[in-house]
Amino acid sequence: MQWRLGAVLALCTVVTTVVSAQTMTNNGGTIYLSPRAVMLINGSYSSVANGQLTAEDSASLRITGAMHIHSGRATLNGRAVATVDSNLTTGGIPCTTAYGFLIRNGTGLLTVKGSIVNQGEIQNRSTIVVWRDFINRGSCSNSGLIEVGLP
Repeated sequence: MQWRLGAVLALCTVVTTVVSAQTMTNNGGTIYLSPRAVMLINGSYSSVANGQLTAEDSASLRITGAMHIHSGRATLNGRAVATVDSNLTTGGIPCTTAYGFLIRNGTGLLTVKGSIVNQGEIQNRSTIVVWRDFINRGSCSNSGLIEVGLP
């Protein structure tokens, strides 16, 4: 009996699945990051219905998508650091509960790797670095540093 070893042809099919990013919606709740706390949002963050997000001294917030503050506020205090991998928007109608606030206090850093579109209110007493554009259609008070353009 004679054995022949033939060539084996293997076909590999690679299937790529596109998965949409997740969204964390703060629907009027309170999120508090205590000192040295770490919060990673693997997707986008959206604040509606007057949601509150506070990161205290030396806390770390990382958002791999966009950050939308439609109403309510996001406050970064002390040495808290935050990184938004896409765009950050504030919005709303002034003097109503549907108004978005971004407050950057202390000595920490907020890095936005996209653009900021402000239609609400931004108060900066620290450092905000924006890699692309800063479009202000709302109220912006700055007693710190806002750097626009790739570092």
